[in-house]
Parts: sequence; C-alpha cells; structure tokens
Amino acid sequence: MAKKTAKKTAKRTAKHAKRPTDGKSASATKSGATKKTSVAKKRTAAKKTASSEGTRRKTTAERTGDPRALIRVYRHGLGDCILIRIPRKNGPMFKLLIDCGVAVAQKDGAEKMRDVMKDILSVTKGSVDVLAVTHEHWDHVSGFQQAEELFAGLAVGQVWVAWTEDPRDELAKKLRKERAQALQLVSASVDAFKAAGNEAGADSVLALTGMFGAAGEKTKAAFDIAKAKAGSGDPVYLHPNDPPIVPKGCDFRVFVLGPPHDEKAIKHFNPSKKNPETYELALDGSGVLPLGVIGALSGDGDGDVIPFPPSSRIPLSMSEGHRFFRKAYWTGADWRRIDTDWLGNTDEFALMLQSATNNTSLVLAIELADGDVLLFAADAQVGNWHSWQTLEWGTGAERRTGPGLLGRTIFYKVGHHGSHNATMKEEGLELMTALKTAIIPVDEVVAKKMRWGAMPLSSLVAALSDRTQARTLRTDKTPEATIAGVQVDDLYFELTV
Repeated sequence: MAKKTAKKTAKRTAKHAKRPTDGKSASATKSGATKKTSVAKKRTAAKKTASSEGTRRKTTAERTGDPRALIRVYRHGLGDCILIRIPRKNGPMFKLLIDCGVAVAQKDGAEKMRDVMKDILSVTKGSVDVLAVTHEHWDHVSGFQQAEELFAGLAVGQVWVAWTEDPRDELAKKLRKERAQALQLVSASVDAFKAAGNEAGADSVLALTGMFGAAGEKTKAAFDIAKAKAGSGDPVYLHPNDPPIVPKGCDFRVFVLGPPHDEKAIKHFNPSKKNPETYELALDGSGVLPLGVIGALSGDGDGDVIPFPPSSRIPLSMSEGHRFFRKAYWTGADWRRIDTDWLGNTDEFALMLQSATNNTSLVLAIELADGDVLLFAADAQVGNWHSWQTLEWGTGAERRTGPGLLGRTIFYKVGHHGSHNATMKEEGLELMTALKTAIIPVDEVVAKKMRWGAMPLSSLVAALSDRTQARTLRTDKTPEATIAGVQVDDLYFELTV
C-alpha cells in the first residue's frame, strides 16, 4: 500500500512539475518563449548582417584628425531643427540642415526660431549643401516662415523632400487629395465649434493636428518657402528604392529609408498586436465621425441625416434673440448646451490625420566611411518603420539592408519627440545594438498643453538610456553631468562623432 501511495505521489509531482509556475498556461509560456526567441534571433541576424555589410574604411576625419561628424540638435522647444556637418575629402565641410520648426503652442516660438536661424547662418557661413524637409507639419517647417527674412540669406545647394511631394507621382497625388479633403473636414469642424461659442473645442482640434490657421494654410506656406530654395528647378524627390546618395567630394553615403511607396503602410501608424491594420486611417472620416457629421461638415449632407423637419428647427443665430432660448439656453450653465455634441470624435479624427502625415516623413540614414550610421527618423511611425525591414541596396561588398543599417546605428535622432508609436521595439531599438547616443527634441510641458500624449514616453526614455548607457539627451533638460563628446548650450546640443 505504501508503495502504491508513493508511486501516485511521484506521478502527481511529475505531472505538476510540467506545469508553469507563474500562473500562465503552458501554451502562453510557450508563446512567450517563442516571442523571446524570435526577438533574440532578429537581434542576432541584424548583428551578423551589420557586421557583414561592407568593409571598414578610414574616414576622411581619421586621415585628417578632424571629427567624423558634428550633429547640432537645437533646443528651441517642441520641434525639429538639426544641422549636420561632415568633413569632405578636400574643401569645406558638407552641411545638411534637416527641418526647422517649432510647435504652435511654444511660448515665444517665432523669436526662438529667429535665434536658431541666426546661429545656422553663423555656423554655416550662410550656406548649406542640402536642406531636407521631412514632412508638412508646423513643428518641422515653421522657422522658414517665422524667420523668413533671415532664411532668405541662407544659400541652399539642393532641397530634398520625400516622393510624397512629387506632383507627377500618382500615389502622392492621391494622398495629397485625401489630405486636402480631410483638412477641409477638420477646418469645418473648427468653424462649427467657434460658431457655437466653443473655443476650447476649436483649439483642441487645432492643437491635435499641429496646424496653425484654418486648413493648415500657414503650414503649407512655410513648406513652400523651403521648397522654393530649389530655385528654378524642382526639389529632389527621394524614394527608398533610390541608390544611396554620395555627395560630391564626400566619403559617406545617404540612404533613404522612408516613407514607403505603399498606401497601406503610410496609413498604418499605431501598433496593434492582434491585427496590425486595426488602426488604419480612413481619411474621409468614415469609421471615426458619427453619422451625418461628414455630410454636414463637407456641405454634402441631405435631409436624411437631420432628425427634425424645417418647421421644427430654428437657426442657432436666431435663437439668441428669442426670449425663451436666451434665458433657458444662452445664459444657462455651459454643461446644458449640446451645440457641438454632434461633432463627436472630430478631435480623434484630427489626431489620426496628424499621424498619417507623420508617416510620410522622409527618413535618412547616413553611413560614414567606416560603416557607422547616423539615423534621422523625423516623425516616422509604425508603417514607415516596418517597411525598412525589407529594404536592400547593392550586392556583394556593397550590399546594404534596412536592418543592417539599424544594427550599425551609433546616433539616433529620436522619432516624433519620443512618442509611443514612433520608435519600434523589435524592428527598431532592439536592432540598434551599436547605439551610443540618442537625442530627443522635445518640450514635455508644451506637448501636454497640445494634448499630444506622453512625450517623451517614459518607458522609451528608459530603454534608450539603457541602450546608450545613459547617453540619451532631452532638449528640454540640461544634463546633470558632463557627457563626453557633447557640447551643451542653451540653444543646442552638439555631438562630436
């Protein structure tokens, strides 16, 4: 009997020993293990790819004793403005200016942009080889208008923009048309909020889109000022399929990673574990705005969406002169008013529109002669990042891949001010095994004021800091300790690579 009991006990013990001890099912544990294995495999593959891509060469800087590159990230608020200088084999440094803008809610924004432009003119001696404008958002282009007189004094060799600006590209034309229609809806919703006396609602929508002025016309005007620097010719429209760019007299190469020439990828801007396309944007407002709102805002509505016949309706403007409404409605508590309730989720739609524009960001990876990479991701979001995984250029010793470039990235200008969906984990930061320094252009106070969410995301900042061994800087904070190779000024951080 004792033997039987012992056997049963041993059997039960063995059976329970096979169960996970963390409260998860065996399948969940297996799934988790598989995921960890997948991530580890991706990291290993990226590391192998990065190390096998090309042969290390001496940079011009190593031969001359100069820095390999100087990266100046301006600290003017919530916005991007980056000046990169890289030694040529002979002659003056190559100078690349990426964006120049600040968020509309930034205090003294115009004055700060003028200070930035003065510094750019001083450092560059009034000329840059390339001006790259990543996308049409005020916090990336405002300076071209706010400091227009100063900007006029900057000589520009070439203007680089994404293929999304190419008037001959069919997909670009489609996206621009959709965006214009979406902006009209947003602009109409702002007007509707204002007509009902709801200034807070109007301001909320404008803040979320990052626009300044109805339909974002000032943003477009600022972008056009920058593009006009191309002179009588067109800007250079860049595409991820383009061969790497080697500027004259230079030993580095510029790879275009994004935006993808793929409508689905551009409209995929939020991460989703179960269904990657769950958050795909409908630029006509369908699926986001309530029934009838689209028609009402666009002027295409008809009687089918209005619940009351004309005989039972009174125009809002006339109601103010009516004694009953003046007493019971207009002078009553605000919470009783429903004038703008019909606008429903227009602020959500505005945020989606902003994200879709972010995903058209021009993304540049600069490969130095020794193979190290400097990554400038603008505001690229999920779909843009995903597309880099399949990019490939050249063959043999000249073969380069998207993951390989990420694996050799030593500097990262953090995407979209450190937001939740602009730095991928498995297909981004975890592949950057060589990362040494990251800089986040951000102003957390202004981001909150504009309802842009957690900027920067604390978990991302922690991951970046861990990866860079505490060499992650935020432009809204001055480092407590000296960081080797980083010059700290009230107006900028300058990294010597």
